[in-house]
Amino acid sequence: MSDQEISIERRIQYLKNFNVFSSLSYTALNELACLLTERQTRAQETIFKKGDEGKELYILVEGEVRIHDGNHVIARLKEGEVFGEYALIDQEKRSASVTTEKPCLLLCLSSVNLIPFMLKNPELLVGMLLTQIRRMRDMNELEDKLSKSYLKISKQKEEIENQNKAILEQKKLLQLQNDRLTELNEYKRKLMSVLIHGLKNPLTSAMMMTDLIGQSTRQNDELSEYAQILKQSLIRMDDVFNGVIAGNQKEELNP
Repeated sequence: MSDQEISIERRIQYLKNFNVFSSLSYTALNELACLLTERQTRAQETIFKKGDEGKELYILVEGEVRIHDGNHVIARLKEGEVFGEYALIDQEKRSASVTTEKPCLLLCLSSVNLIPFMLKNPELLVGMLLTQIRRMRDMNELEDKLSKSYLKISKQKEEIENQNKAILEQKKLLQLQNDRLTELNEYKRKLMSVLIHGLKNPLTSAMMMTDLIGQSTRQNDELSEYAQILKQSLIRMDDVFNGVIAGNQKEELNP
C-alpha cells in the first residue's frame, strides 16, 4: 500500500466511477475531491460498529472489508466500492458493522463537509435518489426471489408432512394388523389346545375301547363288525386331527 497522498486527479477518477457522483461537473468533482480525507488501516480493524453515529461515508481505494452484524456477514466489498452513506443521508445509527479483511486505503467524506456541498450541488441529491431507487429495485427483485423460494420450500415442507402423515397412518394400520394377528394366533393356540386335550385324547381312549369291544365280541359277528366300523371311523378322525396338529407344529417352527 502506497504511503503517498492520493492526487486530486485520482480522487476525481474514483468519484466519477460511482453513479451517485457521476452527474457532477468537473468543477464540483474537484471541489468534492478536496474535501476527501485519507485513512489507512490494518487487517481486521473496525471501521465502525453497528449503532455508532454515522458521520462519514467511505470510498474503498485498496483492500477489502466485510459488512456484518455480529458473526453474520452481510456482504464483502472490494476496491472501488463505497459504504457508510446511508447514515449520512438519514442521520440514523449505523445499521451494521464494517471490519477490514486486509490492509485498506480509504477516502472519507464527513457529513460536515457533505451537507453544505449538496446544498450547492443539488444534482448530487438526484444522483443519490437514483442510486436509492436502483437499490430498491434490486431489493424488490431479491424479495421476489425470496418469496418464490419460500413458496417452493413451503410446498416441499407440505409434501414431506403429507408423506410423514401417510407413513404414520400406514404404521397405525400395520400395528392394528399386527394386533389382529396376535389375537388370531392366541385364538388358534386355544383352539389347538381344545383339539388336543378336548378331542384327541378322548378319541384315543375311544379307539382303545373299540379294541376291547372287538375282543369281547368275537363270538358275536354283528357286534364285532360294528366295533370294526366304529374303529375305522375313529382312525380316520384321528388321521385328520394328526394332520392338523402336524401342520400347526410346522407353522410354529417356520413362522
